[in-house]
Amino acid sequence: YIDSCKSIYIYSISAFTVTGLLLLLSPIIESHPFPIDTEYPFSVDYQPLKTIIYLHHMLIIYQSYTQVCANIFVALLLWFVSARCDILSSKFRAVTEFAELRACIEEHQELLWYGKKVTLSIRFVMLASLTISTIVIIFTGCTFLSRQPMSVKSTFLIFFISSLAKVYLTAWPADHLLSASTNIAHAAYDSIWYNGKVNFQKNFVHTLLRSQQPIAVNIPCMLPTVSLNYYAS
Repeated sequence: YIDSCKSIYIYSISAFTVTGLLLLLSPIIESHPFPIDTEYPFSVDYQPLKTIIYLHHMLIIYQSYTQVCANIFVALLLWFVSARCDILSSKFRAVTEFAELRACIEEHQELLWYGKKVTLSIRFVMLASLTISTIVIIFTGCTFLSRQPMSVKSTFLIFFISSLAKVYLTAWPADHLLSASTNIAHAAYDSIWYNGKVNFQKNFVHTLLRSQQPIAVNIPCMLPTVSLNYYAS
């Protein structure tokens, strides 16, 4: 998991960091006095007001940067749950004794509890992130349709790309978790459960049925299940 995911996340963090630094240093290169091209209804050419406004812009960029990086931590939690699901699937396929199979069933119950705990703790973070990204995308579209200077459009374009990347970095592990949690049912069905006693088979059927309900990040009536299909739509 680390080898397959570290490159894109390291590249994303590096890109977000460089983007933030370029925005902070843009007044040195371009004509506008502040990192974010903003018009004020009063004069801003005297001190200490100019410094205060510049520090305020720095704070906005820093908050945006930390919010994007917080999504990477959310993605890390989802990848961890996915890894545990894949490990459990491998254990189900490798069992040779009923004691091992029973231990896998107990571990599956613990994994469901942990997965639910993770999704409950991050779903409102995901909702806030998707809401902010949607607002940024809408304003970017309105900016490109209006007669704004290229400096303003380029700034919104950076925010637009960052918003899409931010959502993808969490939608990707959420989608993988959907498939990894349902694959447990296939792995469990391939085990030696059919040689057990009737009571054991009844308990095992419950495990199969529960595995068909994936561990999903959603909020009823507010946030649909986060996946790559939802991201593409």
